[in-house]
Amino acid sequence: MHSAHFLALAAAFSWTLASLFGHRPAYQLGSATFNRLRMLAASLLLTLMIIVSDRNFALADEFWLPVLASGFIGVVLGDYFLFVTMRRMGPRRTGILFAANAPLAALLGWLLLNEPLALIKISAILLGFGGICLAVIYGKRRDLLHIWEAVTPPLWLGLLTGFLAALGQALGVLLLRPVMAAGADPLVVTFVRVAAACLCFWALWPFRRHPGQMAGPAVAPLIPAIAANAFFGVSFGVFLLLKALESGAVADVTILSSISPVLILPFIWHRTGHCPAWGAWLGAGLVVLSSALLTNAPV
Repeated sequence: MHSAHFLALAAAFSWTLASLFGHRPAYQLGSATFNRLRMLAASLLLTLMIIVSDRNFALADEFWLPVLASGFIGVVLGDYFLFVTMRRMGPRRTGILFAANAPLAALLGWLLLNEPLALIKISAILLGFGGICLAVIYGKRRDLLHIWEAVTPPLWLGLLTGFLAALGQALGVLLLRPVMAAGADPLVVTFVRVAAACLCFWALWPFRRHPGQMAGPAVAPLIPAIAANAFFGVSFGVFLLLKALESGAVADVTILSSISPVLILPFIWHRTGHCPAWGAWLGAGLVVLSSALLTNAPV
């Protein structure tokens, strides 16, 4: 396998951990408040990582527009909808819906970047979508009442926000592919995206109906989980993704980095004490098969 494939798989595992750490604070604080805190934590972590690794914060002029656009679409909008979905549908279903970013990115890479998309890849994309739908519709056991499996109605709203999160991620990755192929530093690009998103989230804080709602003792117990989510989600995880995009095609990288629905199943099993339903396993298996076909398909 190409090194980009290993980096994409590592990003998927990192995002799986981020999802597990993020469910509780997202549920208790709400998406907007949670994202403000996690982006602030991620900005501080990335600043420390850049200083420790003896990099500078410079970014070439021609990279600023696509990186900032990627940050707004992929992080501000994408992450907002992602954690709205997580709060409404739990980490397993959210991960499965978010996996739709992979076939979306593959199609967009073909349409906009002229990346090859053979018939076998098209078939794999359809297979992946089938797995996602199957896992969402048939993935819940009737005897599983744990909060990680709770769904806040209406279901259609959670499905819509999940799709918007996936679309934001796909567009964000697409904007970054030419930047990374041109040799931009992935750590600096990650920092710029996160810092810009952090400024956006905090600039909107005074316009909230209850701008002071996240102050107080309720936040303190959640700080370790928020910091862990920030590191695995938008710091180290995104850094791995951007490293993979330096040499990997958008379709391959996004498909492999989207196998979190598979990786999260053992964690769900351990946390709830119940084996996920057959639909979850079968849907996740189809996503894995789709990933394998897309990665190994001829151009």
